[in-house]
Amino acid sequence: MSKRSLYSVRHIFLFFFLCLCRSLNAQYITIEDAVDASARFYPTLQAQRSALEALRINTDVIRANRMPNVRLLSQTNIGTANGLSGSYFSMGLIVPTSGGRRETNSGELATGNIALATADWEFYNFGRFRAEDKLNQAEVAVGEARLEQERFSLQQTVIASYLDVFWLSRQLLIEQRNLARVDTVRRVIANLVRNGVKPGVDSALANVAFARAQVSYGRVLANLEEARVTLATLTGRPGNAVQPDTVFHTDLLGQILTAPTPGYAHPLLRVGERLVARQTAETELIRKSALPRLSLLASTWARGTSLDINNNFGPLGDGLGYSRTNYLLGFAATINLPDLKRAGIRVRQQAFRIQQAQAGLSTQQLELQNRLSAADARIRVVNQQLAALPLAISSAQQAYAQRLSLYNNGVETILNLTDALRVLNSVEREVVQTRMEAVKLRFQRAQATNSYDDFYALFRR
Repeated sequence: MSKRSLYSVRHIFLFFFLCLCRSLNAQYITIEDAVDASARFYPTLQAQRSALEALRINTDVIRANRMPNVRLLSQTNIGTANGLSGSYFSMGLIVPTSGGRRETNSGELATGNIALATADWEFYNFGRFRAEDKLNQAEVAVGEARLEQERFSLQQTVIASYLDVFWLSRQLLIEQRNLARVDTVRRVIANLVRNGVKPGVDSALANVAFARAQVSYGRVLANLEEARVTLATLTGRPGNAVQPDTVFHTDLLGQILTAPTPGYAHPLLRVGERLVARQTAETELIRKSALPRLSLLASTWARGTSLDINNNFGPLGDGLGYSRTNYLLGFAATINLPDLKRAGIRVRQQAFRIQQAQAGLSTQQLELQNRLSAADARIRVVNQQLAALPLAISSAQQAYAQRLSLYNNGVETILNLTDALRVLNSVEREVVQTRMEAVKLRFQRAQATNSYDDFYALFRR
């Protein structure tokens, strides 16, 4: 064996050894495993889950806000006590003073002590509490729908990324086979040229074909590495060690599929449907918020002062105890009449928001239906192309084998042989492209119907 041949054999063995090591280190996953892994790992879903939990906790916040208010106060003061008849709005800035009226202002000090306990409870408001509960439930439902929508969107991204890796792996196998065929032809021609059987130009053309095959192989390999890193990122796997499962049932591609029309259970429609319900619930809350509110009121307090019954200043220590106690019970009904007008305006505003949400929902449903119809129409055409693939690939293989045999026997030219190589490689690529298109259309159909069983069946063991 010549040194050059020995070098080539070693190079081939090294190449396959590296491929074997890479395969052992790779993590083979199915398309469903990739989707499940991303659903557990991806940060956007974690953020949506946290947002949903915050909405659910808001139920407890609303209930806590309805508890009776109970306030306790105790204070001890020292200051002047000069009173004067008259009324005023305190505006929260004027400190109230309780004292007798005198001819002149006095600078003497008096002490005072007061303890206060008050309670108020809004026990009935003509359905506002119930409307608040319904609005909160609608908010939670919207949050759940948004989580499902985010999960659905991530699923589409992961499946698309998985398919990129899957098909690029198939294309890389084609480029490997083409590179091996071109290399074989190149070696045969080089041997014939050395022996003077073929002209040198044949060897040059063979080298050109080999270089082009190498470039094509390298381009597909680079794209595969990039797609593998993307899939690894989406699934939380390390580096580019992710490899798609090789299972693929081509016999299922020609099946006729049926699925129901996209309904409101679809993740892309559920958000719109629940937004309509949420806007309707808010409309009801606006109406209820303008109605009267009924409350129970209670208060008790104790007070002491250093002023005596005749309003004379006494020892300051006398004001530190409690000398009078009182209590007060009440029932209050309150309504702000302008709120009725304001509520009417807001209800009309909500009516347009509901119409907007309903229109968006109808548009989204129509888009899904159009995508489903387009996929079904295209699938019928692609099925015809799939049926023609076996004959095309077998014919191209036979043509290449015959041209190679004829070339070795000196009948065919190098141009005819390389042409047969190009045709075979082109047909193999067309097979992958057609199958990829068929899978893409089934993926589009699964997206439109949110029914993935038939699609996953293509890749299940």
